[in-house]
Amino acid sequence: MRRFIFFFLFLIIFCPVFSQNKYVSFRIDSAVRAAMAERQIPGLQVAVVKYGIVLKKGSYGVANLEDRVPVTDSTLFPIASMSKAFTCAAILLLMEEGKLGIDDSVGKYFESLPAGWEAITIRKLMNHTSGLRDDWDENDIFFKTNTSDSAFFAALKAAPLKFQPGQAWSYSCGPFVLGLIIAKVSGETYADFMKQRIFNKLGMNNTRVNDVEVVIPNRAAGYRLKDNLFYHGKEISAAAQARGDVGVLTTVSDMIKWYTALQNGSLLQKKSMELMFAPGLLQDGNKISYGMGWFMNPYRDQTLISHNGGFRTGFSSVMDMYPEDHVGIIILSNRQGAGTSLIAKDIVGLFGPDYARASKMDSVPDPDSARTAYLKNFYLSMGLNLDSTRRIARQLHMKYYPEEESDLERFRNVTDFTFVKAIQPSMPKSDIFGEQVQGIFIYKVKCEGQPTGYFTFFLDPAGKPVYLEKEE
Repeated sequence: MRRFIFFFLFLIIFCPVFSQNKYVSFRIDSAVRAAMAERQIPGLQVAVVKYGIVLKKGSYGVANLEDRVPVTDSTLFPIASMSKAFTCAAILLLMEEGKLGIDDSVGKYFESLPAGWEAITIRKLMNHTSGLRDDWDENDIFFKTNTSDSAFFAALKAAPLKFQPGQAWSYSCGPFVLGLIIAKVSGETYADFMKQRIFNKLGMNNTRVNDVEVVIPNRAAGYRLKDNLFYHGKEISAAAQARGDVGVLTTVSDMIKWYTALQNGSLLQKKSMELMFAPGLLQDGNKISYGMGWFMNPYRDQTLISHNGGFRTGFSSVMDMYPEDHVGIIILSNRQGAGTSLIAKDIVGLFGPDYARASKMDSVPDPDSARTAYLKNFYLSMGLNLDSTRRIARQLHMKYYPEEESDLERFRNVTDFTFVKAIQPSMPKSDIFGEQVQGIFIYKVKCEGQPTGYFTFFLDPAGKPVYLEKEE
């Protein structure tokens, strides 16, 4: 990312603005169009922002394959799980007004809750430590036949908790429950509160909570790819598409306004912003790689704050923020499984080889086979048993909670553990979790029966792993 900074400083200082924008735009255009062709993405919007300057905003492809309607600046895309950050922001607004406390038990807002739910707090719903399941693991019929928030909430209450609240991290539909709390506390519908208190305030005039039963101009159609053919996204109920965990419909232009508000504090107070972007804590004191509506982890020698959204109705999106370099990348598309997170990494990789995706890096000779053997053994230890893997994952702040033995297969029967590249910070620096990082080491890993993956190990000055990230 240092080269990213120097590259843009050079352009800003020594090159005319027109030439700068043309060159940056050309490189991003090339990367985006190549990715669209490779992944067969019908339509896409992208924005790249640096220090508040929009370096690139572009619309590509078609919003509707049947009528060949082009994507424009006003095309609206559902952003699925990226909606969670908006819902968490709404909760923080209500906290600022003294209308709720983030450490309130959910029992304060709902009656007749199952045993064990009394330990679930609003904070735990925000950072996925509640123990609730993610009901989006259910099949399409579940989301087609359940046609109200009350039906979804009843099904959620009937399901057992994965673990005691606060004991672990597991991605869940907690923000759906937050949407219900927002409605109860505010006395408005979730959609009305979001429109009045967030979207309108930020000038996000084309943003709303989705309603599939209403005619909304410029709404993109969603698609999925099967056997190299396009199909419409899956049909699910209107209620399922308007929930607090998935319901926002927007444009990349409006998302730039959202990104700006997260940088300048025009929506939330400083204390609330600090809460939103601080790693959550488990009961045992270990930090998790999730704040309030945002994943956060080291990416190479930078901090990456990010969230993506993938929807079975035929959409995928991502928003990546590199706060140390004041860089934001936003991508919205109308194909499920479009790999928008990979495209965002391809864009970052344009400005420095250390930030390219691991699968696009050229492997170099291993300078330390002893270290590689040590890291391979460490990796294999993750597959010994569920309890030890959960313990190690907590200590390494991983976005991972194995639920059954089959979840450990990615750490067993390793057939390839190849050194790819090392990145050495000029001096040990603290990562987002407060760990000292001396070296960053990328490996290609293949396990029997598993797809090839790329893992990055972050080591402290003593050579001990302090973070492990699966990149692709």
